[in-house]
Amino acid sequence: MPISHGDQLFEMIQSLTKAEKRNFRLYAKRIQGESDAKFLQLFDLLEKQKDFDEETIIRKLKDSNKSQLSNLKRHLYQHILTCLRLMEIHKHEEIQIREWIDYAVILYGKGLYLQSLKLLAKAKTLANKINHDILQLEIVEFEKRIESRHITRSTTERMDELQVESETHSNTNLSIALLSNFKLALQRLFINEGHIKTQEGRAKLEDHFRTKLPRQEEEAHTFFEKIHVYHAYYWYHYLLQEYDKCEEYAEKWVNLYASEPKMIEMDMDMYMIGMHQLLVTAFYLRNYPVFIRTLDRFEKFRKEVYPKFNYNSQILSFLFVHQGRFNRHFLEGSFQEGTGATLQHVLRRIRKYGNKLDAHKLLIFYFKIAWLWMGAGKPAQAIDYLNQILNHPGKALREDMQAYASLLFIMAHYDLKNMDFLDYVVNNTARFISKMQDTSKLQKASISFFRRLINARPDDTAKLFLDFRKKLQELKQDEFEKRSFIFLDIESWVESKIQHKTLAQVVKERYERRLELVS
Repeated sequence: MPISHGDQLFEMIQSLTKAEKRNFRLYAKRIQGESDAKFLQLFDLLEKQKDFDEETIIRKLKDSNKSQLSNLKRHLYQHILTCLRLMEIHKHEEIQIREWIDYAVILYGKGLYLQSLKLLAKAKTLANKINHDILQLEIVEFEKRIESRHITRSTTERMDELQVESETHSNTNLSIALLSNFKLALQRLFINEGHIKTQEGRAKLEDHFRTKLPRQEEEAHTFFEKIHVYHAYYWYHYLLQEYDKCEEYAEKWVNLYASEPKMIEMDMDMYMIGMHQLLVTAFYLRNYPVFIRTLDRFEKFRKEVYPKFNYNSQILSFLFVHQGRFNRHFLEGSFQEGTGATLQHVLRRIRKYGNKLDAHKLLIFYFKIAWLWMGAGKPAQAIDYLNQILNHPGKALREDMQAYASLLFIMAHYDLKNMDFLDYVVNNTARFISKMQDTSKLQKASISFFRRLINARPDDTAKLFLDFRKKLQELKQDEFEKRSFIFLDIESWVESKIQHKTLAQVVKERYERRLELVS
C-alpha cells in the first residue's frame, strides 16, 4: 500500500530534531507575522501525535474539511522543506552551489549577464574544491550558453578554456557513471547469486571484469573516479572471496578520503562505508592489527563528528561501529565482556532506530548477538535471538544466513542437552538446506555430522567430533568455502568439545597465538 501524503508529512515532522522544530516555528511566524498560520496549527497537532490520526486533526482544526486539509498538508510539507534547506545551506557546500546557480539563472533572466557569470565563477570554484563533477559540468554548460548568446567581451582564450572544461567534465562524468553502473552490477550479482562457487564461474567473472571494466585503476585521475574504481575492484575480489585484495582496495579508498579531509566532510557516509568494508575484510582475514587500527580510527572519527551527523549518518555509524565492536569480541574471545556494555548499547540503538532498519540488518545483529551468548556460555539466551530469526515472517534474511542460524540453533540445543528436541530440529534444518538453491559443503557436512551425533552412543561421541574436525580441515582448503567458516565458526565449537574447554577459551587461545606471530 502506498504511503499517504498525511503519513509522509507525519513521518517528516517526527524525524525533526528539537532545534529543527524550534527553527520551523520561528520561520513560520516570520513569514506569517505574529498571527498563528493554519499550517503552523497543523504542525503543532501532528508534532504532538504518536500515531497519525487524520480524523482527530480535522476535528481540532477549526473550519477545515478533508479537501482543505489535503491542501494544507501539501502547504506545510513545502514550508518544512524550505525551512530545512535554509538551515542546511551553510552546512553543505552542494546546497550552497545549487543556490548560487539558481541566483545566476535569475540574474540571467533579468539581462544581468556579467553578474550571472561572476556568480557562476564563484560556484565553479567551490564545486571544484569539493570535486563535484556533475555540478562543474552544469556550471560550464551554463557559462557556455551565456557566452554564446550574448556579447560579454570574453577573450578567445576564455572560449577555448570553456570548451576544454566542458569536454573534460563530460568525459569524467561519463566515466563515473559507467564505473558506478559496473560496480552496481557486481553488487547485484552478489545479492542474487552470492559468491562465485565454481572454477567456471570464476573464469567467467574474470573475463567480464578484464574486458568490461570502464576504466583501469591507473586511468582514474579525479577523486570520484578513483573511489568508484576502488569500489569496483573491492566487489570483484569480494565475489571471488579474495579478502586480502578486498582489504587492499578498501584501505586505498579510506586513505584517499583521509588525504582530502574536505571530502570526508562533504560525504561522511561514503567514508564510513569504506572504513566498514576495511573492518569487515580485516575481520574475515583475522588481521587483528589492521582491524583494531581501523576500529579505533572509526571510533575516534565518530566521536569527533557525531554532532554534524544527519539522521542517516547516525544510523550508518551505529550499524558499522557496533558491528565492529561485536567482531572485536569474536576475534578476542571476550564474549562475556561483549554481553555487557556492548550489547546494551546495541539494544538501545535498535530501539531508537528500529523503524528505520531493514529487517535483514536487524536479523544480522540478532545472529551476532546469538553467537555472543554462545561464546559466553549462555546457549539459552542465544536461542532467544535465534528464534526471532527463524520465526521472522517472510524472507528478510538471506537464505544462507538462515541456514547458518539453523545450524547455530542446533549447536545451542546440543549445549543445553535437549537431545529429545534435537532430532526434530536437525530433520527440519536438513529439509530446509536440501531445498536451498545455493548450499555450501560446510552446511551439508554439518547436517550429516549432527544426524550421526544425536543417534550415537555416548562412547562414540568423542570419535565423531574428531572425525568431523578432520572433515572441517579438509573443507577449509576449498577456496569456495572460505565464507562459510567466517559466518559459522563451528570449527571453534567442535574444538571446544574435543579439548573440553569453553568456546571462549578456544577462541581466546587462538587469538593469543596470532598475536604472538605478528609481534
